[in-house]
Amino acid sequence: MKRLILILLLMAGVLIQARTSFTAYPYLAYSSETKIMVGAFSFLKYDISESEAEAVEFDILGNTIYSQNKQFLFVIIPRFVYHDWELESDLLFRSWPDSFYGLGNFTDQEVSEPFTSSQYSAEFILRRNLDYSVSVALISALGWHQPKKVQPDGMYESTDMLGKQDSFHSGLGFSLKYDSSDGSYFPRQGLTLETKQLWHDVALGSDFDFQTSKYDARFYLPIGQEQVLAAQSDLEINSGQVPYYMYPELGARLRAYDSKRFIDKVRISQRIEHRSFPFSGKFSKRIGFVVFGETGQVANDFDLIRLKDWHFSAGAGLRFSILPQERLNLRADIGFGKDSVNFIINAREVF
Repeated sequence: MKRLILILLLMAGVLIQARTSFTAYPYLAYSSETKIMVGAFSFLKYDISESEAEAVEFDILGNTIYSQNKQFLFVIIPRFVYHDWELESDLLFRSWPDSFYGLGNFTDQEVSEPFTSSQYSAEFILRRNLDYSVSVALISALGWHQPKKVQPDGMYESTDMLGKQDSFHSGLGFSLKYDSSDGSYFPRQGLTLETKQLWHDVALGSDFDFQTSKYDARFYLPIGQEQVLAAQSDLEINSGQVPYYMYPELGARLRAYDSKRFIDKVRISQRIEHRSFPFSGKFSKRIGFVVFGETGQVANDFDLIRLKDWHFSAGAGLRFSILPQERLNLRADIGFGKDSVNFIINAREVF
């Protein structure tokens, strides 16, 4: 009993010495995909580093959303850093009435069908930081997908695709990353190059055998004291028995479009964004603005990518720094596409 009391006192002493920050914000938003949304965002950080060279910290990011369309999303992202090691996870639960437009790069905005599905997923990344801004990581990913409300004999049921029934996926993989940026939630300068390879296999309990390859390049150029020009180019290729709910969504890159408007096994995209925090007042320094341009497409195979098949999105956004020092921002963006306008509010920058 005395040992237990001593351990608790030592733990309490560590927490008292830790540099602790916590913030939480409710918010109200609207988008064409979700209608009115209410949500709550929270961030907790314990920093017990003795020096900048030897980081020891724990933080957890949480976001909850409920929309007028009865869409519910709950996300928790905990991260632990110990010197050159990082352990990060992404835990998600989603019950999401949605629209199914079909598959491919040429779906019609006016032709869609409502459906509902529930999804549980978790990703765990164990990263080791090496010299010269290089790191390697082991990745474990798993999830459960359950369609709930589907129109009998409708578009969803008649489309030839895997994953229309309750299913489970599980995979292992690795990541190789070069990162010369400052590693913050709001990078101001540097270059990031990353490749991820993930294999899902029935030997791991997965209902499907498929492979995912991701390539991501990001560039940050400071312009003056409080402006940044940011750019991203990324490619995702899925092959094998890929369930449709694991298809990359072009709407996750082009903010003018609903998330499932264009989905397929392969996605390629490019984005550029100008970010500015022009004010210096005690409160006004939290307020920033962005303008952006984006292009991309999806295809069933990489060989089917065509120069004439790009979709485009352009727009602007407002930023509010929840934690000004870390520039952890709440963002509200409006994007304009060829036949679509979309408004999005979320936490953290898009890249």
